[in-house]
Amino acid sequence: MASEPVATIERHATWKELFFDLVVVAGVGQLAHLLHEDTEPTTLGLYAVLYLAFWISWAGFAVYGNIAGDDARTGVLITAMLGLAVMAASVPGIHGSRSNAFVIAYVALRWFSGAVIARGKVLLDWPLAQYGLGAVPWLVSLWVDAPLKYWLWVVGIAIDLVVLLLASATRTMQNAEERLERGQGGRRGGPGGGRPFVLQGTHTDEEHLAERLGLFVIIVLGEGLIQIIDAAADSETWNRDPALVALGAFALLAAVWTAGLLHGTAGIPQLRPHTVAPRIVMLLHALLTGALAALAAALGVAVEHAHEPLPDEYRTLLCGAVAAYCAIGVVTALLVGKNRRWILARGVPSILVPVALVFLWPDLSVGVLVWLLVAVVVWLVLEKPADGRPRRERRRPGVS
Repeated sequence: MASEPVATIERHATWKELFFDLVVVAGVGQLAHLLHEDTEPTTLGLYAVLYLAFWISWAGFAVYGNIAGDDARTGVLITAMLGLAVMAASVPGIHGSRSNAFVIAYVALRWFSGAVIARGKVLLDWPLAQYGLGAVPWLVSLWVDAPLKYWLWVVGIAIDLVVLLLASATRTMQNAEERLERGQGGRRGGPGGGRPFVLQGTHTDEEHLAERLGLFVIIVLGEGLIQIIDAAADSETWNRDPALVALGAFALLAAVWTAGLLHGTAGIPQLRPHTVAPRIVMLLHALLTGALAALAAALGVAVEHAHEPLPDEYRTLLCGAVAAYCAIGVVTALLVGKNRRWILARGVPSILVPVALVFLWPDLSVGVLVWLLVAVVVWLVLEKPADGRPRRERRRPGVS
């Protein structure tokens, strides 16, 4: 008698994982305010480094929760949450003594996220759990003054990004086995001379991970709403101009959300489930959410300047953030094998138009500028869903 197929239980984010993600609200808010006050090239570079450090710290424990499932320890997530909170609180004083607090919290979280993984497990989809070299320049920076301190941070982040880009599952497993052999000194058997110690390669639950990444995107978009609402609340006069800009800013965030919902997974536009290696998905997510957090800051400033021309540096930040978001969508489309017609007709224009708006029509009103950027993202949204399913049946990002 043929056995009945075993039903697959679909995992969702647990209550403790959702509580852990609350710290993202604080972290993204502090990082966005860093750009709200200053957009000098050095500040933009510092923002990128700090954001990626915060994201890497969060991602390490998101992957831990993904692998551990219901066995994920609440104490681990609470401790990690505290460390991320320290990093977020350090951002306003990052040019002073608080920079060392940020570094200590980051290095501690990098070590802790690797230490909580069960002995013998190798996280094939998150190689940073096994590669800690990127934390070394941060540790050295504790004894170095700025600006060399910041350059060491750049080196540390660059090492981690290269690892994510190049360390495939096969290579990660091979390196882990080689390190084990070196540690055993060529001895047969485990550390105690008994049975051989066997490493176990572990993959992530991609659906659950996509849901966590999608929720992160929603949190970042929520920061954009906070920036818009705060700017509108502080406006002395409510008339056509601030209403036009605020509505346009809201429409832009809604269009970004829709692009990830109808044409992507994990909030990443054009991404299809199980087509890109999880470590590359994570890398795309880091870059995409960093661009969206910068967009949140720029939209808040745009609403503040509804009655006057938008300063050039914030015009560049606003258009650059949209161009970066669309560029990540195009890169993702190439990775999943999107047809050339889409790349040329929708993808490339979505990058070029925001870039052109930086240099053309400098006297363009803020309201018109924002709505033109809305049109850019909507141009991507109007495409019919690739799988042909009715839109009402499509599932939310991260569960597809």
